[in-house]
Amino acid sequence: MSISCIAIDDDPHSLESLMTYMEKLPDLNLIQTFTEPLQALSQISVSDPVDIIFMDVEMPSLSGIELAGLLRQKTKYLVFTTAHTRYAIDAFKVQADAYLLKPYSIIHLAKTINNLYPTGTRAKHPFSILDDHFFYIPLKGENNDLVRIDLNELIAIEEIGEDIQFTTTKNAFLSSKYNFVKTLKILKENPSFIQITPHVVIAKQHIKSVLDNKILLSCETSFTVSDTYIALFAKFIKNNSLQEKPGPDTIT
Repeated sequence: MSISCIAIDDDPHSLESLMTYMEKLPDLNLIQTFTEPLQALSQISVSDPVDIIFMDVEMPSLSGIELAGLLRQKTKYLVFTTAHTRYAIDAFKVQADAYLLKPYSIIHLAKTINNLYPTGTRAKHPFSILDDHFFYIPLKGENNDLVRIDLNELIAIEEIGEDIQFTTTKNAFLSSKYNFVKTLKILKENPSFIQITPHVVIAKQHIKSVLDNKILLSCETSFTVSDTYIALFAKFIKNNSLQEKPGPDTIT
């Protein structure tokens, strides 16, 4: 998935920081930057729409609020980047989708992208390698390092104290539970996942075998269904099992 982006900011240092962050978020494709709002207005007005426009508020000749009112139809999502909270109401009036307060970190940017492209928005469709389902997590104990989690590769999510472990077909990653309460809730509600204990959610597509209450998943990952979720899991298994049709001599 490629998310086309434009950034407008009269501060070159702010643009440079955003560009550096985007290099670590490979799905963000920064196709153009502007430091002059009037130039941005002139060029974007006659260009094709993009997925996201990142826009500063306080700029010379034309404020970000004014510019947003003129360019809102040219982007699916509008994200204001500013050092001032007082513009939040004005941002709402021009239908801004997010508000990044400077100086923001790469984690704040990644959270914003996660919110704009949330996990499970296409829940009515089964997962496939063609679907753009992903999110980023900051690794615990690392400095602003992010890892992308592809839902087709996600095997299980386990709450471990104040952390969450994301087990994928490639590796296991630990991140703070604080950052992912919303994401965890979405995954629990997604029909491609099923909760099997108060602290474990697994991907249905990675279930390899079931013996009594023990589930074997891809990459030799295994969990035991807790008593609270046995009925729910049994119903899932029944609904997805081949039922033998009764023969002519079968007593029903």
